[in-house]
Amino acid sequence: MNESHLQRFYTLLETHVGISLDHTKQYLLESRLSPIIRGEGFENLQELIRHLNQTTVGAIHWQAFDALTTNETMFFRDKHVFDALKHKIIPSLLEAKRKEKTLRIWCAAVSTGQEAYSMAILIKEYFPELEGWDVQIHATDISARTLQKAKEAVYSSTEVNRGLDAHLIKKYCQKQINEQFVLQYSIRDMITFKSMNLIDPWPLTPKYDLILLRNVMIYFKQETKDHVLRKVCAQMHPNQSVLILGAAESIHTNPLYRLVQLEKMSYYVAI
Repeated sequence: MNESHLQRFYTLLETHVGISLDHTKQYLLESRLSPIIRGEGFENLQELIRHLNQTTVGAIHWQAFDALTTNETMFFRDKHVFDALKHKIIPSLLEAKRKEKTLRIWCAAVSTGQEAYSMAILIKEYFPELEGWDVQIHATDISARTLQKAKEAVYSSTEVNRGLDAHLIKKYCQKQINEQFVLQYSIRDMITFKSMNLIDPWPLTPKYDLILLRNVMIYFKQETKDHVLRKVCAQMHPNQSVLILGAAESIHTNPLYRLVQLEKMSYYVAI
């Protein structure tokens, strides 16, 4: 594979979706782009990359960009995070928002929806006092393919058993004839799904009380991370809103945020 062609494509990918790859990731291109190579009739990876580099960004480019995003997720992923939400973070937010009786939550890069639905189940199951509140959960992702699955809220037996215990499956899921499960409308109706590219201008206008931006920025260069974090900060209430990142992500030195350390996890508050 011609190195200059690869580098040109990596620049294209980073410019449009923020993901930073280098020459060590050619195996990723070969595995994830092979369905496009076959489906679109290209001879090999080199021919596809050459086509992507030489043509205006269009549907096939976004197919490739989508294929190179990582969509690993599960219900209640990282139990200690949801334990902290249940016992510490959400109770503190409710105390701060008791007058307004509003709660705004944003799950960014939500993939196939499990994180947003986990938030809805957590609220429904453990915070009955929110019944009379205006609670909104917004979920966004760059991938139209994964957002469609998220909106359908249909999951395999394997997917629901990754994170949901038998009690929650019975209470909030309905088993289908084909051994799949669909989430109840009482949970689905709590969430609004929208397409969104984190590095583009954002259509979001409300301030959020809680933002989950987990396991996303590990794929970004520092400049892109700083760009996204500035925009995230503008969506938060100073000294109140909570930002939760992935376990491998850290912004300790960012002057826009203050670190709050709990026993098993940490989060950030906008200054």
